[in-house]
Order: sequence, then structure tokens, then C-alpha cells
Amino acid sequence: MKELNLLYKPDASQASARMEAYWEKAILDRPPVLLTAPKPNPQPLPQKKHATLAERWMDVEFVVESGAVTVANTYWAGDGLPMVWPNLGPEILTACFGAPLTFGQDTSWSKPILEDWADIPKLAIDQNSPHLQTILAMQKLSLEMGKDKWITGLTDIHPGADLAASFRDPQQLCVDLMDAPEQVHALMRQIFWAFFDFYNMQRELMLAAGQTVTCAWLPMYCTDGRYYIPSCDFSIMVSNEMYREFFLPELLAEIAWLDRTVYHLDGPGALRHLDTLLDIGQLDAIQFVYGDGAKPASRWMHVFKRIQAGGKNLHITIEPREVDTFMENLRPEGVMLQMEAASVEEADAVLQKIAGWK
Repeated sequence: MKELNLLYKPDASQASARMEAYWEKAILDRPPVLLTAPKPNPQPLPQKKHATLAERWMDVEFVVESGAVTVANTYWAGDGLPMVWPNLGPEILTACFGAPLTFGQDTSWSKPILEDWADIPKLAIDQNSPHLQTILAMQKLSLEMGKDKWITGLTDIHPGADLAASFRDPQQLCVDLMDAPEQVHALMRQIFWAFFDFYNMQRELMLAAGQTVTCAWLPMYCTDGRYYIPSCDFSIMVSNEMYREFFLPELLAEIAWLDRTVYHLDGPGALRHLDTLLDIGQLDAIQFVYGDGAKPASRWMHVFKRIQAGGKNLHITIEPREVDTFMENLRPEGVMLQMEAASVEEADAVLQKIAGWK
């Protein structure tokens, strides 16, 4: 494993060793944890006037410099690595196919572009897309500015069913599954390679810059291989039978190709697919997102126990006050807790507590 030396994470090599042990359901000196806190006396974020929200989102230097300050202002107490990841919203892959993006304060959304099934063969990533070029430019700049300071992450990629839903509109795709199943199958075949192509464009930049670590918006990582977070947010709208027929094949291909995987299971309504996920031998871990209105995380302990009993690793976002509850109810092997402490002192106290989890 390559030695990691990062300005903002002096113990990065130890942290990455704990992460690699996590994937194998092993523990080194203590269970790993993703734990951060704000540093006192933070640096001010860059200030710049933009004429539009789109201009702000697409400002490569401004975005990367803002990420750099955020990294510097963070106390990296646990085993996560300081990271800047370029972000134009969850439908950036759709935009790379030519779909218009509308930007809000905190996210963006695309406009459906597939009105006629006859246009399926025309769907392809546009190498000259301004959104694609902006994401790649952000990655290049982050890799350059962050060398020996932080890790540059992959952007948010929603392929498969979510990509299909963005092309047609989610409600329309639900109708399509009933009225035009063959066309939906044709659409899924056409966009099958989108994830792999888009992923490789970004990873090639990382490797060229000497970065072998892969990480993304969910700040787990693989020190020397391909890591990502397969997902299917659209699955909450379909039965398990439809999920398996139309969307599972693409997900299985993703999981088989990647070296390390955490499936993003979004919302209680998606739990109907949990048994299917537990049956995927090559899937490493599951992140169950219960939603802001369904806190605390400990309310869903029965789900986490079910996942652990099914042989999968866990990623769970919790609050520091819940640490004791999770330590009492779950085995530490293969469990990754993520939390943000209110202060450096609280983070250190949580880390000391985690060290006693046996």
C-alpha cells in the first residue's frame, strides 16, 4: 500500500490501513470512524460576486479554492481523508449527455431530453459538454492544488435507473415501465456504459497526477483501486420485481467492476429491495439513509442489525450522542460510523470512546 503523506492528515497512512481492514471486516488498533469537527478560528471562505447561480457553480477556481479552505478549517479526527470533490449536482451525468441544468442554491436539476423513443440511439456523452469540461477542470485544479494536502474525489454519478429517469422524468418512467417495457430495456442498454466511461475519465486524471486513492461524496475510500457508491434512488418508486428485471443488471455490472462498493439505500421505501442487495456476493457494504424526518439513527437499529446479519458491512451516519447505543448493539467489525462533532474536544472524546469498542 502506497504511503500517504497529507498536510491536513499527518496520520493518513494509519487511517488508510484501518480503512483497508474495514473492508475485510477486520480491526487493527481500533475500529475506524469518519469523524470531523470545525477548527477554532477558521479561515474565511473566498468571497466573489457572480451574476447568476450557474456562474457561481461553474466557476472552477472559486469552487476549488472554497473546497481548499473548507478542508483547512476541518479537524480530521477519525479515518476519513481530507478531500475536495467537484460537484455540479446529482444529475451531472445527464448534463454530460446534453441535458440543460438549472442551478439552485444547494443543488441542481436537469430537464428531460428523451421525448421520442426513436432518439434512444442518439444518446451519448458529449465530450464537448461544458458541464463535463467543467467537472474535469475542477478535478485537474484540485489535484494540482491539493498535492500532498488533500485527496481529490470523484463527482456524484447517478447512472442506470436514475439516469433513465432523468431522461424521461421519474413519473413518466413509471408509466413507461408498464406501457413500454421494451423501450425501457432498450434505453437501459444504450446508457449501460455511461457510468464506466464517466468514471474512467475522472480516474485517469487522478492516476496521471499520482493519486491512486479513490473517494467520493460518501467519504469512504479505496487506497489502490476503484471505489464508488452504487445507488438507485428511483427504486423507491418500483416493485422489487421491476427493480430486478430492469435495473439490477446494470447495478451488478457496476459492483463487479468496482473494487470496493457501498450501496446507497435511500429511504425506508427502498427497504423492499434489501434482501436482493444482501444476496449480491460482491457488494461490500450498505449505507441506509433513513431521512431527516426519521431521526435518530438508533431508531433504525433493527435494519442495521439485519444488514450486519446478512454479511454486509455498514456505513451509518449518526450523532455523537448515539455512539454508546451503537457500540452496545452492533459488532464493531465492518461498521463505519460517520459523525460531525461540535468541537475538537468532543471529537477527541468520541475517538477515545470508539477505541474501547470490542
